[in-house]
Amino acid sequence: TGGLGAFDKAMEAQRALARSTARFSLSQRPPTDVYQQLGVRETHFVGYTTCDVETELLALVGQDGERLTAEAGEEVEVILPETPFYAESGGQVGDAGVVESATGWAEITDTQRPLPGLIVHMAKVASGYLEKGQPVTARVGEDRRADIARHHSVTHLLHKALQQTLGGHAQQSGSLVAPDRLRFDFSHPSALTRDDLAQVERLVNQAIRADMPVETAITGYREALASGAMALFDEKYGDQVRLVQMGDYSRELCGGTHVRHTGEIGFFHIISETSVGTGLRRIEAVAGRPAEAYVAERLDVLRAIEERLPGGDPVERLEALQSELQAQRRDVARLERALAAGELESLLSKAEVVDGVRVLASQVNASSVERMREMGDWLRDRLGPSVIVLGAVIDSRPSFVAMVSSGLKYHAGQLIKEVASVTGGSGGGRPNLAQAGGRDASKIGQALSIVPDLVRRSAGEQNKQS
Repeated sequence: TGGLGAFDKAMEAQRALARSTARFSLSQRPPTDVYQQLGVRETHFVGYTTCDVETELLALVGQDGERLTAEAGEEVEVILPETPFYAESGGQVGDAGVVESATGWAEITDTQRPLPGLIVHMAKVASGYLEKGQPVTARVGEDRRADIARHHSVTHLLHKALQQTLGGHAQQSGSLVAPDRLRFDFSHPSALTRDDLAQVERLVNQAIRADMPVETAITGYREALASGAMALFDEKYGDQVRLVQMGDYSRELCGGTHVRHTGEIGFFHIISETSVGTGLRRIEAVAGRPAEAYVAERLDVLRAIEERLPGGDPVERLEALQSELQAQRRDVARLERALAAGELESLLSKAEVVDGVRVLASQVNASSVERMREMGDWLRDRLGPSVIVLGAVIDSRPSFVAMVSSGLKYHAGQLIKEVASVTGGSGGGRPNLAQAGGRDASKIGQALSIVPDLVRRSAGEQNKQS
């Protein structure tokens, strides 16, 4: 598959950032009673209508408990009475941005909810210091928020499109909504066909182009279900719920942030569809700016392929090259067999008799273990009842094949294990056929040289038992 492209590297960098910020928020978070002792019971979320707010720094929490101040370089949790930052919930990742006071500012890397109703901001003080009780400005990174909103809104469209394509059983069973991608798990018994995936993409992009208004309303839970809204079976809902409606196309209960019109999503593209368990599938996809970046990178790859495959349609040229390669491989295999015939004829004379059994152990020129097996079959047919061990250097590493004729009491798997151990490797197999690999190709001759003694020792042990 080659190395990571620019888009894949950017996605991995985002995931690495998420993993690094999660360390403080999850594994090093203070005990729950620390938050309970703060006297702050609830944070009012105002982020549905604004991305910044003038507020007060109610509390600072470090790993060892409440703090009065936090200076440059320190990591703390910031608690505010109201916030535009969305706390991770319902599959949507937490917001990032800045909190700024007259004496300094901090980068907010994540937003979490350690207790029901309480929102905390994972912060690293970048300059100056922050102090409990200060007036502060809390500002969400708008570009990142917009990317998240696009992915969350398109998740609703994807859910509806899957049900239209596959049936009502395709229910959401989990999701991740991030600025760089979305992940959507749903129930379905088998892999989606290429036509299925194309149809889902068409439906979603059609809904995006329709530029439907995205409207939200607080309503009763039963009233929302009666209107046709989808609710997730594993979510807990109160009597009052938030209904997100996209035209007449989609209705879902959801607390996340969304675009104002579906046209703001821009473009949707499915990257992969895989299994994550029995009857459970997963789609990974991109929308908006990440979708544009992904398609641009794929087009760059296609252009590079076209430049390397001149002379017409690149697919036809690739098919022609594959045919040529297959023909060349057949020619190489034919030449290998011709060369091996002469080599194998000379090997027949090297077989020695050990306790009445013909034993042949030799290094050969072979490009694969399968080729060594073919050579072993040829030798066994001509040697009659025999023990054969062949070795070859394949991809700079030693490989071995052992064969024992039917009726003989020697065990190919046990022989090959001891032979390979000389080169620092291991292996095994059936009594009549086994293979092994090693590490040190310089010891392949030494390893093969012990075969006659191994056969002799095995014969002696059999004689004692009888």
